Amino acid sequence: MSATESGRDNAVNRSLRQLHSDQFSGVMLILLALYVGWENRAYPVGTLQEPGPGYVPLLLAIFLGVMGLLVVVLGGRSQPLAAIKWPEATRAIVILVACGVGAFALERIGYRLTVIALLIFFLGVVERRRPLTVALVSIGFGFVSYYVVGDLLHVPLPRSPWGW
Repeated sequence: MSATESGRDNAVNRSLRQLHSDQFSGVMLILLALYVGWENRAYPVGTLQEPGPGYVPLLLAIFLGVMGLLVVVLGGRSQPLAAIKWPEATRAIVILVACGVGAFALERIGYRLTVIALLIFFLGVVERRRPLTVALVSIGFGFVSYYVVGDLLHVPLPRSPWGW
């Protein structure tokens, strides 16, 4: 590694250590706004009198960007990002991975089975609740939520390979 690369790495580390938690959140909002704006290119914006399908997402991206910029500018009094302890980081990563697995499984095993499996994992493994409570809540929520969303509201939800 050359001296300039090492110096650049040290400068990045120093700036990250000086970044405050609110400023980091503001930067994330700005990045989200840029992503939404970039993806919105596929939709016509239209005009004020005849807005197209990309009009509201563009307005939301602009709003998010402005709010993110305000948070970055005004967030200097929050706690430094380097000083924040992350005691629940492992738990958060486990939950995030489980949600990713659930998103992958939704089309393959259906809504009800995915919801039941996720709730069993979240309540039984992550939260360590009693097995009877876990089973009743998981099965009940899986079927009742499917009935409300799928049958009453007529939102098409993925079915299991066995058709239920």
